[in-house]
Amino acid sequence: MMRWILVVWSMMVLFPCAAPAQTIDSETAETIRTLKQEVKELKARITALEARQGAPSPEKEQQPPQSKASEPAKPQETAAGGEAETLNPERVFGIFPGIKISGFGTVNYKATDARPPETGLIGFRNFANNGFAVGDVDLFLTSHLTSRAMALSEVVFSENAQQEFEVDVERLLLKYDFNDYLKLSFGRYHTGTSYYNSVFHHGQWLQTAADRPLVVEFSDHGGLLPSQSVGISVTGLVPAGRLGLNYIFEYGTSNTHRPNILDPNADEIAENNGQATTAGLFAKPDWLQGLEMGGSLYHDRINPNGGPFHIGQTIGSVHLVYLTPRFEFLNEAFLIRHHLQETAQVFNIPAFYSLISEKIGEKWRPYFRYQYVNSSSQSPVFPDINLRHGPSVDLRYDYNDYIAFKTQYDRTFRRQLSTINDLLLQLAFRF
Repeated sequence: MMRWILVVWSMMVLFPCAAPAQTIDSETAETIRTLKQEVKELKARITALEARQGAPSPEKEQQPPQSKASEPAKPQETAAGGEAETLNPERVFGIFPGIKISGFGTVNYKATDARPPETGLIGFRNFANNGFAVGDVDLFLTSHLTSRAMALSEVVFSENAQQEFEVDVERLLLKYDFNDYLKLSFGRYHTGTSYYNSVFHHGQWLQTAADRPLVVEFSDHGGLLPSQSVGISVTGLVPAGRLGLNYIFEYGTSNTHRPNILDPNADEIAENNGQATTAGLFAKPDWLQGLEMGGSLYHDRINPNGGPFHIGQTIGSVHLVYLTPRFEFLNEAFLIRHHLQETAQVFNIPAFYSLISEKIGEKWRPYFRYQYVNSSSQSPVFPDINLRHGPSVDLRYDYNDYIAFKTQYDRTFRRQLSTINDLLLQLAFRF
């Protein structure tokens, strides 16, 4: 009997001691679940950051991933430039060991009152005033080769007016960083002719607006600047204290083709570019985080469609940008100068865009943009542009870190042509 009393007494003493241990185990399990969820969310943001920073934007290469961490979709929250390079990169194993893959895509609907409709956004049928289209499908791949070297590629599938897909290798780079003052890239790159071109690549999910301003639109979509070159790009810091000064220098071969945006049946304009040189400086002062200002100068020689004119092409650009996690203010101005060797005639094409937006709550971001381009109708390079300018009023809704909805209304004033109104709806996503 005494033995049973001792057993019961022991159990009464031990059970209360066991209960706290069980509670501790439960709390530990909950903590582990929370940490796992945080790691998952951080991985999602890092993926967006790497894809955005994918393009060696001069600024991006000078710092760790920037596009501003809290909102992967915005420049202010994800420093556009996505190859986050570390001294001891973690190797990724799987079907493609060592290769990190991310992708971007859009589904668009556009309605316009232009008669006939203008071309521009890839995928929409010619002469259709409304319809659906798939935007660029962008596959972004990176792989660290050593602690200083990495490979980067951007392969884009674009839908044409016949709803067939064309494949383009938009970027293919071997990058090597000696140090913060000298970073080399070899291969096919997006030129440093503008801030927009070096920061926003083919993943439309990454930019606030549903489309790019006309002057910085990719040339095969009707834009005015040489979008890409094959050659060498050099970037790095300039010792300048708190000014945060950086340089960029590029030397390569461009081969610009652009459609006539007024007539989809017209032949593309092949510029037959010569060797191109780009040089630029920009500052990111550490006394005001998010501010960047600078400019670049581009020069090459072109022979449009192999015709009688040989033209010296010079493009100057300046930009002033201020980005925070909630506020976005982008401004760029350009002067494109064409000097005809045969006639000594000079065509100057000024252009600019300005975009401002502010985040409301956690998901909504209204934005306003104004753009302007003024080209002569006699230009042998841009006969379809003439004078066009106008506002865009827009709203972006981020459903989560992977899906965004954009609604954009554009009103475009055109010299000697009727004013047009466009409505663009876009579902943008990443994967």
